[in-house]
Amino acid sequence: MEPIELPKDELAERAVLGAMIKDPENIPTVLEYLREEDFFYENHRLLFSLLYRVWEDKGKDWDDIVLNNYILKSGLQDRISMDFVYALAKEAAEGVLLEEALSSVKEKAGLRRLVDVSFEILRGIKENPDLGNLVERATQRIYEISEKHQITHYHHIKEITNQVLDIIEKRSKEEKLITGTPSGFIDLDLLTTGFHPSDLVIVAARPGMGKTSFMLSMAMNLAFEEKTPLAIFSLEMSKEQLVMRMLSMLSKVPLQNIRKGFIQENDWEKLLSTALELASCDIYIDDTPTLSTTELRIKSRKLKKDKGVKIIFVDYLQLLRPPHRRSSRQEEVAEISRNLKALAKEISVPVVALAQLSRQVEHRSDKRPQLADLRESGQIEQDADLILFIHRPEYYKKNPPPEEEGIAEVIVAKQRQGPTGIIKLAFMKDTTMFKSLSPTYQRRVEPYTPQEPEENLSTEDYDLDF
Repeated sequence: MEPIELPKDELAERAVLGAMIKDPENIPTVLEYLREEDFFYENHRLLFSLLYRVWEDKGKDWDDIVLNNYILKSGLQDRISMDFVYALAKEAAEGVLLEEALSSVKEKAGLRRLVDVSFEILRGIKENPDLGNLVERATQRIYEISEKHQITHYHHIKEITNQVLDIIEKRSKEEKLITGTPSGFIDLDLLTTGFHPSDLVIVAARPGMGKTSFMLSMAMNLAFEEKTPLAIFSLEMSKEQLVMRMLSMLSKVPLQNIRKGFIQENDWEKLLSTALELASCDIYIDDTPTLSTTELRIKSRKLKKDKGVKIIFVDYLQLLRPPHRRSSRQEEVAEISRNLKALAKEISVPVVALAQLSRQVEHRSDKRPQLADLRESGQIEQDADLILFIHRPEYYKKNPPPEEEGIAEVIVAKQRQGPTGIIKLAFMKDTTMFKSLSPTYQRRVEPYTPQEPEENLSTEDYDLDF
């Protein structure tokens, strides 16, 4: 293999540094685009770092004498002479030429990082030729390069205000109470106005409460009623198990009978007609068991682009792998949470992620989950736009009162853009399906009062399954 000449643009680097020297007011503009490591030549990196330090200390009020004193104090006089500084000032770029120089330096830096990734891949092939691991590492590094290459774009509030007014006007003409993607549960949708693009929605509960069933109920409401293309990433259950549950929910044939194969003749007819209906829906299932957040982002982007997917479901958060190993599980869960929120913003669709709760719930007399039960994963609470807890009071009672039988509570514990509250749904045990209560049932939203977190919880209080 022939040696690769690393991409660089010496004239552009000199033009940028010259602009910083000639007019210190250019420095904030340069800092929007570039960092020290973006410069190829070492003396350019050293001077950029020095100019940044002078600007931090003095702002725009400094001259060549002040700069020379900083050079001397830093012991860089052998690397950066004042003749060099004066020469750069004469090559300073201005206006459009400065923008072009900044763009060139940034682009060459990104290309050099891609060269580094290429060599990392070659080393990996030689030392540990694991295709899956190599692809994930390379993809993550490319994401990092892409994020570094992006320039922050600012918008005047007038422009944003006009856009928001257009959105409000459009919604007022549509006269819709639910402006986002509906869950299919009317009481919940009226409280939340639906799931919105870029939202991270967390659905959390203890094992046995029906997290997966609640997710599938929402998915089928969307697929059948709204004709919404959607994707389900199932890390816990196989695709066959998920479809069995969906068939049971839709056909009303008990799930246990389907699993055992105890199917009556009339049940077969129900299952076959249900299967035909289900097959016509735009539901995409990925049951890769050890999915990483990087792989999730790649697959989700492709599903959005190729299939027009409008909502992503993940079952469940704690089974995802972070892109990098961390010193503690808490740090890993925090990174997974941040990546899910980044995914929602990146492809502008709601991401609904299921999550396990602390077993501290089991130790309280009131078994209703609280935000404190997410404590060890505090980043989840911070990143989430909407947090829903599922609670079935009858689950904890041998002889539940009639008013609690078949009733599930969906607790809206956090809503960044709206109120909290408790919604009641019907839970069909035989088919594990959640449904809105009948119109004759008195619908209402009960208040939800967040409680203070309990102290001294440890990771042993959590069922994290890793």
